[in-house]
Amino acid sequence: MKKWSLLALASALLLGCGSNDAEDAIVETVGLDIDSLSSQQKQDYAQISTDINTLILYIAGQCFNAESERNPDMEITGFTCNIADHKDAVSQTQFSSISLNSGMLDINRSSQTEFKIQTKDNVKFHAASISDGTLNYRLVDDNAIQFIINETGTDSASFRGFFRDDKTVDVTYWTVESLATTPFDYDEDTNNQHSWLANGTAKITGKDDKTFDWRTSATGEVELPLTE
Repeated sequence: MKKWSLLALASALLLGCGSNDAEDAIVETVGLDIDSLSSQQKQDYAQISTDINTLILYIAGQCFNAESERNPDMEITGFTCNIADHKDAVSQTQFSSISLNSGMLDINRSSQTEFKIQTKDNVKFHAASISDGTLNYRLVDDNAIQFIINETGTDSASFRGFFRDDKTVDVTYWTVESLATTPFDYDEDTNNQHSWLANGTAKITGKDDKTFDWRTSATGEVELPLTE
């Protein structure tokens, strides 16, 4: 079974369970085969799975600035963001090549400094280092990017999301999750030409609940393994 048909089936079976049980069931059953990945492939999957969050954060910031300019006298608590409107102006990541296609973000602001980013429509993108197909990133229910502005230091981010890879051979699924013990620092260079998630830890979960984890350097490069 292909694409979201699996998700629909799992949702029906798990109706009433809440959270992201349906997605997790798909990943456990037909998810990414982590045991078959080489070290370089793990590096690539980890870098892409980290950096897509970086680009989403950058675009969310652009949308927030635009929304603030349109409504200068209004306290903004929630808004949507069309990735297609900003993808040509998006910053670049230093250690991966990602081409954004489309997607709709749903951004909620719970305080002056705290934001929750989810998807109304999947973020669709290409990343040749891991796939020859279209990649989808889904942030719904318990899955989200949490972003905190630190006015006296570095902004921080944590995330949990669900991936679907529509590659030409077999559709593949996995989840990515930052580890609570070390959230990421979000940084941009002075010219906004690059952005990155630094000094954090995360893991990918694939088929049979197999995982691997990593940390990022001060410049956002994936370093693995975090654990043997």
